[in-house]
Amino acid sequence: PLQHRAHVWRACAALARADGAAAGEDELSLRAAAAAGGDGKGDGGGGSEGSGGGSEGVFSPALPGEAAAAGPPVGLREIYAAHVEVGISRSETEEASGLSAAQRREVEQDLLRTFPEHALFSSHARQGLVPPLRRLLLCLARQVPTVGYCQGINFIAAFLLLHADEGTAFELLVALTSQAALLRGMHTADMPALHAAHAALLSSFEQSMPQLMARLRDDGVPLREASTQWLLCALVDVMPPGAVGRVWDLMFLDGARVLLRSIAAAFRLHEAALLAEHADLADSADGGLKAVLRAATPRLLSR
Repeated sequence: PLQHRAHVWRACAALARADGAAAGEDELSLRAAAAAGGDGKGDGGGGSEGSGGGSEGVFSPALPGEAAAAGPPVGLREIYAAHVEVGISRSETEEASGLSAAQRREVEQDLLRTFPEHALFSSHARQGLVPPLRRLLLCLARQVPTVGYCQGINFIAAFLLLHADEGTAFELLVALTSQAALLRGMHTADMPALHAAHAALLSSFEQSMPQLMARLRDDGVPLREASTQWLLCALVDVMPPGAVGRVWDLMFLDGARVLLRSIAAAFRLHEAALLAEHADLADSADGGLKAVLRAATPRLLSR
């Protein structure tokens, strides 16, 4: 069932990419057109015809080392396999890997912080998912330099590995971080999508829950800062896995705005409790507000 869900996400991502390419908004298609000398718009922009879905055939970056060769656009699964074959390891030199020492250090630091209580992510054992998670994060950082590595991506990548093989997980991770309808701009250096999401979320709270927003301000609860991690990890480290899967089903269909709707709906369900006189919101910046999202999950899923 989990792999079936991943295949559905892959199909939805392919449709979203085709729509984005037609509108000249899809980053991968723009890169493909740039490599071919085009402008990314028109009939050839998407590169999805005959690709079998997913993100295959959408751009033609250089493969690592001797695997690089002139030829037709290479699929993301092949790119990932080539990187793994050449070797994405801690022993690679900075020049050979194309990654800075700081990027590698950040990835290594976050590996065991990702789902530390999950048996598959609790150690570096070869039979677990920490080695694949390392490969996935390093390959993304090398292959999509506009994103590189940003905290929060580790949770997204780990959640994908629980649903799919490494190749499919890489396709979906690139789609999530590169498609305008999904999370593009959420993890880049200037984070324009994150700032836009903050503005939309605060506006939604002001319009639909003005009393709660006033209470949060009066108690000094930094909703903008607290919601940063929720958005960067696409709710993976916030809601239970079953709920995240349902939210992602909708996200791949309707875009990243589903994340904002889910957050706003959770707080709307708990608005009365949060406005109660005995509710202590002053210390809720981390645990308290996050608990609201977890507590609201059963009611969200039933609607």
